[in-house]
Amino acid sequence: MDAYHIALFLHILTLIVAASATAVTKLADGRRTRARTVGDALEWHRLLVSSARLFPICLVLFLATGVYMVRVSGSGAWSSGFVVSGFVGVALLLGSGTFLGIQARGLERMLEQIASRSADAPAPSLHPRALVRMLPAINTGIAIAVVFDMVTKPASTGLALAVIALGIVASAAMVVRGRSGIAADSDSVARAA
Repeated sequence: MDAYHIALFLHILTLIVAASATAVTKLADGRRTRARTVGDALEWHRLLVSSARLFPICLVLFLATGVYMVRVSGSGAWSSGFVVSGFVGVALLLGSGTFLGIQARGLERMLEQIASRSADAPAPSLHPRALVRMLPAINTGIAIAVVFDMVTKPASTGLALAVIALGIVASAAMVVRGRSGIAADSDSVARAA
């Protein structure tokens, strides 16, 4: 056992923790959306926010362990496509997470304001902007693309960045397709009634 393999373990562990936090945030988001009272919506929102606090910690540890492993590998590794795509992925995820965190704080204030009058009041219908709806899925696409680049280690920076772009486009398309499928299902239900 050496320091490199311990760093590799921590590097992979950050991915497992981030994936677990993603599962919790997605569950909490779905429950918050379906909450009947504002008190319930606020409770699920707070779970989402507390779980999401793990993401920046995971990104910092992922970056730190990655930098260590690249340093051990030698100076030529810094310009490898998979290393560049890792830095780009971390930057995109930090930017997206910061934006989503700001949006979440605003929603929490609104829910707290309504709950202060009556926690049993009906939950408001939450219709986030398209970008806020899409970013969590896009973040997942970016993370999967970075993992793909880390495993396959493309030497070409262009190819490695194209994998990230593909992850973004594919995950955004799934959200758009899912939304249009939901709209089509609700239209057919409305016509049947």
